[in-house]
Amino acid sequence: MSKSFAFALALVVGFVSRGAAAQQRPDTSLVVTTDWLAHHLDDPSVVLLAVEHDRDSYTHGHVPGARYVDYNSLTARVNGISTEMPSADSLARLLGALGVTPASHVVLYAHMLPMSARALVTLEYAGVRRVSLLDGGAERWMAEHRPMTDATPKFAATRFAANPEREMIASAAWVRSKLSKPGVSLIDTRTDPEYNGGGERHGGFSTGHLPGARQLEWEQLTAPDNELQLKDLAELRRLYAERVVPGDTVVTYCAVGYRASVTYLVARYLGYPVKLYDGSYDEWSKLGYPTDTARVSLRRQSAR
Repeated sequence: MSKSFAFALALVVGFVSRGAAAQQRPDTSLVVTTDWLAHHLDDPSVVLLAVEHDRDSYTHGHVPGARYVDYNSLTARVNGISTEMPSADSLARLLGALGVTPASHVVLYAHMLPMSARALVTLEYAGVRRVSLLDGGAERWMAEHRPMTDATPKFAATRFAANPEREMIASAAWVRSKLSKPGVSLIDTRTDPEYNGGGERHGGFSTGHLPGARQLEWEQLTAPDNELQLKDLAELRRLYAERVVPGDTVVTYCAVGYRASVTYLVARYLGYPVKLYDGSYDEWSKLGYPTDTARVSLRRQSAR
């Protein structure tokens, strides 16, 4: 190999490496701390949302200024598959009723991380440009002896024009077309019995995982003392480096796209290009697409 060719090759490799690193620059705006929120409670551009299954939980106590959102309004059943994206019109009505504008910075929390992650993914899909997760949720807020209230805040409704980010959602056909091809790293956000095959969840039997998928349960991403708080960036990077080929688009899935919203969110947080396979295993199995029971080994060498 000539010296000039070797130098040119080194330049190309260096450029590619720098490009991959730039792609994976953390998007820290996706997660805000309780300190940040405490300093922005009176910021008129911040819209704080408490995502709950019912209003009773909200009226029992919430962070001051938080607006109530029924979690069920953020999901839809489509072609027999639950937890799918609602229509653009219904999301536009919901966000308008919540007073969200194009200038709003939406911050949200729920009592389960998959709930808050799913809400965040749905708002991103609807076209909300700035949306963040409250790290640690209301539990961390209360543990720090910060105020809670049962008062409902007053705010004006708006007209929100939904602009769905359809590219962030992967279809079953798209995922199947990428199997066994370079460029995509699949992450299965399910339990061992579901991933390995032979397990079931809510009556749904699993025959295994999508071919090539590596497993990463959402609980592995959270702090040991608070399942609403993410681990530090270095540990999150390690967990994804074990499962994602550098330069790949990450595609996350679970049973119906609920738990996979967490692995999607963290992939976004870490700066990976990422898609959510929203139909997930439920749709995949109904279509009769192939599954595998052989555990895909982790890429441990890349995590060193």
